[in-house]
Amino acid sequence: MDSAHAWKGYYRAEREWLGAAALVEFLDVAEPLDARAGGAIVIPHTRLEVTGGQIAAAAATVVASGVDRVLALGVLHGARRRDRARVTAARSGNEGARRELRGVHDERGLAAEEFSLDGFTELLALAAERAGTTVDVVRRYPFLVGDDPDSLPGLDELSRIVADGAMLVVTTDPVHHGRAYDTPESQCMPADDPATLATAQRMVDEQFSALSEHRFDDFVDLAERHRSDFRDTGPTMAALIGAGWEATVHELELVDYSAALDSPSPSWVAGALVTL
Repeated sequence: MDSAHAWKGYYRAEREWLGAAALVEFLDVAEPLDARAGGAIVIPHTRLEVTGGQIAAAAATVVASGVDRVLALGVLHGARRRDRARVTAARSGNEGARRELRGVHDERGLAAEEFSLDGFTELLALAAERAGTTVDVVRRYPFLVGDDPDSLPGLDELSRIVADGAMLVVTTDPVHHGRAYDTPESQCMPADDPATLATAQRMVDEQFSALSEHRFDDFVDLAERHRSDFRDTGPTMAALIGAGWEATVHELELVDYSAALDSPSPSWVAGALVTL
């Protein structure tokens, strides 16, 4: 998979393969979470076959809350294919490219080929339809946030949306581990070992703790160490909801990606359902 566009197709094909009946089944067994006012729901964007129940629980929570609007913060994995050179330059530290691209993007531009919110919005639309209601989803993609989210261009718009009563839903896969993700072979941990799950839980807890305490420089280091794609959505979320909150991890799954990436095992991604 060499682009967000390719992954978008991969996940679309997975939803088609699962079929509408499977999506309905996810919702049939989903229990709404205790979402706290002024907080957020954090969801994965891993394979629905494994973590569809997590995403369905978030959709059920939104519908049960009665809100009519959601602010969904997605991960911008690689922007559009035509922007690859600019994105690579920005991530490599080119100041001109960083100034140009740092900010909050939408699907009319840099995020047009992004996939990280597709599964959630499809399940939410289905959940709302079954409940006889509608929920407007505002999808936004912060990029190059770094350790100073308060200076992020576009943050003011997000703050207004939240202040107007929208529920905040944020996606991340907070750990990418194994041979597909350049983990040294001596440090690779098998996904089916209970000790690995416990280690992944500690990695996730570390990231949420740093965000809750607004230790953004520490968080940037953790995101790099754990190969977390929370690097942009996490600090943005923390800037929107403030400091001092607690994170409750309801589910944590280690999702195998060795086949999808044609890579030896272990090659897994952590998918977590969290409320703040």
